[in-house]
Amino acid sequence: MPDEEEEGNGPNGLPMPPPPPGINFPPPPPLPPPLPSPTNVASEPSPTEPAADDSNPAESSDFHSHWEKRKSGADAPSVESRESMYGHIDRLSSGQVGSLMDRFSDRFGSELDREIIVLRKKQQQDLLAIKPTVELISAPESEDEDTEEISEEDGNNDLFPEFFDVVNNLLGDMEEEFIDSFVSSDDFPLFQSVGESPSDCDEETRAEFFSMINRVLGELPEDKIEDFISSPGFEVYQKMGDLYS
Repeated sequence: MPDEEEEGNGPNGLPMPPPPPGINFPPPPPLPPPLPSPTNVASEPSPTEPAADDSNPAESSDFHSHWEKRKSGADAPSVESRESMYGHIDRLSSGQVGSLMDRFSDRFGSELDREIIVLRKKQQQDLLAIKPTVELISAPESEDEDTEEISEEDGNNDLFPEFFDVVNNLLGDMEEEFIDSFVSSDDFPLFQSVGESPSDCDEETRAEFFSMINRVLGELPEDKIEDFISSPGFEVYQKMGDLYS
C-alpha cells in the first residue's frame, strides 16, 4: 500500500533497514520548517544594531574636523587677502616689487591710490609735453634775463612730480621692515597727501616734503644710498635741493 511504503521510507526516500529483533526504533524527527524569504529578513531591523540618531551628532575633536569647520566658517581667509598675498609673492619672484604707493595699496586694499598713481603719471607726461615759450619783439636786456630766470624756475617746479616718482620708487624697493616703519610713522600722511596730486602742491608743502624726504633718505642703508647717487633720479633730487633746501 502507498501509505505503508511512505511510512517505511527514510528522510531521503531510502527504505529503512529492518530493526534488530526485540528493538523498536522511535519514529524519525519531523523536517525543519522552511527558512524565511530574503526579502522579509532585509525589511526587519536588526535588534543588535540601534538606529543612528542624527539629531545630536557627537562633535569630533580631531584636527581635520576643526580645519574643515574653519574653512567653512567665518575664520576662512578672504579672497582679497589671498589675492594680495599671492600677488606680492609673484612680484617678489619676478623682481617687480613696485613703488611704495603700490605696496601700500596692496597691503590695505585701496584702489584709490592706484588711480592716483595712474593719474599722476598722466599728469607728468602732460607737463613734460608742455614747453613754455616766450615771444618778445623788442625788450630790454634786463627783461630778457628776468624771463629766462622765470622760465628756469617754472621748469624746476615742473620737476616736482617727477621728483615724487623718483622717491616713491626708491622707497618702494626698500625692505619690508623699512616699509612698515615708514608707513606707521608721522611722515607718511604727508607723503600720501603729496602723492594724491604732486603738481598741485604749494611751495610750502613742497619745501616741507623735500625736508622730510631728505631726512628719510639719510636713514637708508649705505648700499641703497650709493645706488641712488649713481642713478638718474639723483640729478632731480639735486635740483629740488637747490630750490627747497
